[in-house]
Amino acid sequence: MNATATDYIGMWYRARARLGVADRTEFMAINPITGERRTVYQRHRDADGVGGMLSFARSLGMDAPPIPEARYRKPPPFWRRWQSLPESREAVEPQWRAFGTPGETVPDPVVQWLDQAQTRALYQRAERLGVSVNSLLLVALHRAVSQTLLLTPQAGSWCFPVNMRGSVAIPRQEMNLSSAFYLVVDDGDTPAQVDQAIRDHLKANVHWRYWHMARIGRWVGQRGVNWICKHLLSGPGHLGSLSSLGEWQLDCASAGLAEDTVFACCGPGSPTHPVANGVLIANGRMSLSLKLHPSLGAGNTEAERCLQQWIKGLEAES
Repeated sequence: MNATATDYIGMWYRARARLGVADRTEFMAINPITGERRTVYQRHRDADGVGGMLSFARSLGMDAPPIPEARYRKPPPFWRRWQSLPESREAVEPQWRAFGTPGETVPDPVVQWLDQAQTRALYQRAERLGVSVNSLLLVALHRAVSQTLLLTPQAGSWCFPVNMRGSVAIPRQEMNLSSAFYLVVDDGDTPAQVDQAIRDHLKANVHWRYWHMARIGRWVGQRGVNWICKHLLSGPGHLGSLSSLGEWQLDCASAGLAEDTVFACCGPGSPTHPVANGVLIANGRMSLSLKLHPSLGAGNTEAERCLQQWIKGLEAES
C-alpha cells in the first residue's frame, strides 16, 4: 500500500467547517486540586485523536510520548472488505428531550476522572466479564444518554472509531489515520453483547469499507466531498461517537507539570452526532469528558448530569 501525505479523512472535517460545524478537539491538562485547566485546541481536519495527542504533548513542551500500541491487523484481501454486514438492529431517529432553543456557542466539556485504583478496578471488571474496556464504556454511555437526554429508552446508533495505525502505511503520525463503523446499542444490552457486536464488525472488515469510502476525496476532490458532506449532515441522526484514545504514558516532569496532573480530551461533536465525549487513560488514571452540541439546546447542567450517570454506570456489575 503506497503512503500518501494527503489527509483524505481531514477533507470531511474541512467540509463540515465550511458548513458551520466546528471541528475543534480539546486536549486538557488539569490540576486535580484546583480544577484549573490548560486547554489546547486541535483541528480534527489536521489530525485524529492520536495525532492530536502528539501535538498536545509537544505544545506543552513534553518529551514525545510513545503512541499506544495499535493492534496489528493484516489488511484483508480487497474483496473481503465488501462482504455482508453483520446482522444488526435498525436504529431509529433519536428522540431528544426538549431542553431549550438551539444555540451557536460550543460549550466547554465537563470532565471527571478516576484515580489509579478505580481505573485498575475497571480493567479488572472488564477482564472478569471477558470484554474490552471500550465495551463497558459504550454500554454505560448509552444508558446514561438514554436516561438523561432521550425522551424514552431506545436503540441508538454510535460511531465506533478504529485506529488504522499498524494496518496502513503511515506518512506521518499527526494526521487522520482512523476509520470507524456504526453500532446499534439498546438500553438492555449487556457488555458481552456489545463486545461481540464490535468483534463481529471488525471480523467483517466494516472499518475497511468505511476507510475506502472516506477516502473518496482522492477521486472527487474537496468540492465533491463538500457536496456529499452537505447531504450527510441533513441525513439520519446518530447519538455520537465513542472517542476513546487508549493508554498513554506522559512525562509530566519534562513539561514542568505536577506528577498527578490529569489529562483529558473531548471530540468536537456535530448536529448528527451531538453527544461529544472523550476517554483518555494517562499515567494509569482514566478521565471522561462530555459536551453536548448546541443544536440540542442543552447546557452544561444536562451534560454534567449525563457524565455523572456515565461514571455511575461503569460501577454496575452487568
